[in-house]
Amino acid sequence: MQDRPTAPELLDSVAEYLFAELRPEVPREQRFKVLVAANVCAVVAREIRAGEEPDREDLALFRELLGESGETPEDPAELAGATREAAAELSRRLRGGELDARIDELAQRLEDHVRRKLDVARPGYDQS
Repeated sequence: MQDRPTAPELLDSVAEYLFAELRPEVPREQRFKVLVAANVCAVVAREIRAGEEPDREDLALFRELLGESGETPEDPAELAGATREAAAELSRRLRGGELDARIDELAQRLEDHVRRKLDVARPGYDQS
């Protein structure tokens, strides 16, 4: 374990610097790029803070919706891969019309997935 500041704290500091201090100093045509960089730092900080739990919850949800089961990988990279694979399979079946009879149920259940993504990408979005 590293001492403070932690990686998320460092990223928060960089985001704050880019947004509050650097943005006003750069030429107007470059400000959007500075905002993008600040947002990237903020999103990565939130991803680090969230850890593996969103992937675990998404994998469980996708497997349930697909009617599948399996062991949840402990390794973070394997967990992310399994989650991506399950999401891809769910997407494939949705696009192929295989799940049309359950679309209302699926849409309601997938709201949890979308909220988890928004909590990292854009906190507070669903409250506006």
